[in-house]
Amino acid sequence: MGQEKAGGGLLPQSDIRPLVTRGQIWSISAATGLFLAVALGLVLIVSHVVLSMRQTTNAIDDQRAVSAAAAAVATLERGLSMVVRDNSVWDDAYEAVRSSEGIDWIRQNWGDPSADYPLYDGLVVFAPDLSVISAYDKGVSFALSGDSGAAITGQARKAQTTQKPVTGFLSIGGKVVSTAAMTIRPFAGPVRGEAGPVLFLFKAVDEETVSTISSNYQIAELTFQKAKADDKLNLVLEDPSGQVLGYLTWPSRKPGDQAFESHRSLLVLAGATLVVFLFMVLTAGFVESLRLRRIAAAAEYEAKRDTLTGTLNRSGFLEVLDRLAAEASSSRPVTLHMLDLDGFKQVNDTWGHAVGDLLIVAVAVRLAGFGDHFVAAGRLGGDEFALAQVHDAPPEVLAQQVIDAFSKSFMVGRHDLHVTTSIGYASTREPIDPAELMRRADVAMYRAKAEGKFRALEYHPQMEENPKQPTD
Repeated sequence: MGQEKAGGGLLPQSDIRPLVTRGQIWSISAATGLFLAVALGLVLIVSHVVLSMRQTTNAIDDQRAVSAAAAAVATLERGLSMVVRDNSVWDDAYEAVRSSEGIDWIRQNWGDPSADYPLYDGLVVFAPDLSVISAYDKGVSFALSGDSGAAITGQARKAQTTQKPVTGFLSIGGKVVSTAAMTIRPFAGPVRGEAGPVLFLFKAVDEETVSTISSNYQIAELTFQKAKADDKLNLVLEDPSGQVLGYLTWPSRKPGDQAFESHRSLLVLAGATLVVFLFMVLTAGFVESLRLRRIAAAAEYEAKRDTLTGTLNRSGFLEVLDRLAAEASSSRPVTLHMLDLDGFKQVNDTWGHAVGDLLIVAVAVRLAGFGDHFVAAGRLGGDEFALAQVHDAPPEVLAQQVIDAFSKSFMVGRHDLHVTTSIGYASTREPIDPAELMRRADVAMYRAKAEGKFRALEYHPQMEENPKQPTD
């Protein structure tokens, strides 16, 4: 009975072994437990990473949006400061505010255009003693009063203590506005020993302005509110004293939440999902970084361009001149040509500011025809232009060619306008302070105007020994 016949197909009972031993069971259990522990650890790690990335992505996008909104506000202030600089450093404006006809001049050149002018909504012109000469809001005259009047006067007082525009946000008539103030002065510089008159410009932070910021900087649903929204992103706007005027408010896009929800069902593939998701986030961040850099580069480019003509503005031209003047040498002399239009005031007085602006654009186009001879061209303000030349031809020849170009009239719409130009130019064969080079060219330009206009004169030191004043 100890065994069956061999034909029965069974082995002796003493030779039968279990298919899985007790040791193998413990080994398999240990390996399985270790695998489950590692898998559980990976799941916990991946879950933690995913949740952290979810929050981080939201924070990165929120910071991007806050930075973009801050950049937009800075651009708004910088743009208004350039406008007030262009309108303050202006010989005609300086003479007008000091004359008995200043009120009419202010209305024609600044007040009436403010009704639909895109760069500012209103202005206040102060006399040197800070009494108000004129004030306009959207083309309508108004009187300063109350706290807003005191705040505006305070900005004007600050402007009299510096050579640069004074910017900030104020509350005027219940509106929050971006402001810029600067002393009105001749192009040659401030008059020493006296407080100057002040031009104060303001641009309302209204629905149109907020909509432009939202579109340009891709901040969806951007609004301006008096109170802070706890469930949204906020950028505070304060007046110079630190008082809160309101908040730019917009909802967070929460891209991390959106990504998390869309990938929730794929967490079982934690490793692959993590790699793909991380790659997508890094790629999106890199693309977003490039896009913001392009926006910043475009904003910097626009900040150095004259909005009317597209040429360099004063700050952009001075930056180029600074570099050229520092590199001047006997083998690479530099010449600065300063141009002032003759008869431009009559065009403005006769046909209005809009036609005058179109004429300025036409002048810039004509000057662009000399682009091969000049390394930089800029509009310094009003009807004054500047051309920088690194000698490839005698400067007197180029100056005369420019003079000759103005012998032809300008067709501006249906108007056939004839204006000429007076040019003063100064050369240097050694490094020089660009402000000094500009001063010399300016002296020569004023001498050209004083000697009958429509001519070009080179700077000589003798011009300063016997200065002449232009007739207008």
